[in-house]
Amino acid sequence: MPAVKNPDPLLAWVSTGTEPGVAPDEIERVRALLNTDDRFHKVERLAADAPDELRLVRDALRSYLLGGDLAELRRVAQQHPLAVEFEAAGARLEAGDDLVGGILAEVYEAQRSGAWARLKACANPDCQWIYFDASRNRSGRWCSMGECGGVMKARAYRERSRRS
Repeated sequence: MPAVKNPDPLLAWVSTGTEPGVAPDEIERVRALLNTDDRFHKVERLAADAPDELRLVRDALRSYLLGGDLAELRRVAQQHPLAVEFEAAGARLEAGDDLVGGILAEVYEAQRSGAWARLKACANPDCQWIYFDASRNRSGRWCSMGECGGVMKARAYRERSRRS
């Protein structure tokens, strides 16, 4: 009988693969968690029964991603220590059964691989959806050209027209 893999505990509160801006597997769980604070629709998508620590790490990661604020993220990290696991393929961080520690380990690995630098917030100040910038030169500005990109370009055009 094949072993049954334990389901991902984060998926009880977070939906991965939600467009726009889906990230590669290595960072998609983190991107999905960050987007549970849906500012465009003014909706808190993290269920009321989600652990408070999940909200804390989400908010700390969002502050770090958007403004480089490390203070809260450091506090969260101190409460969720990680261990270095050595394998034939190399070393990695291990969190055991600690959900928040696992998220922090994913962020660490994403920073090492360069994937973290491709996570961006939509330049529409009303949106701020976190998306993965898959453009070759990393110049993406909008979560979706069809939604926010069009809106922001129309705003800029109207503003230029008013000045003329």
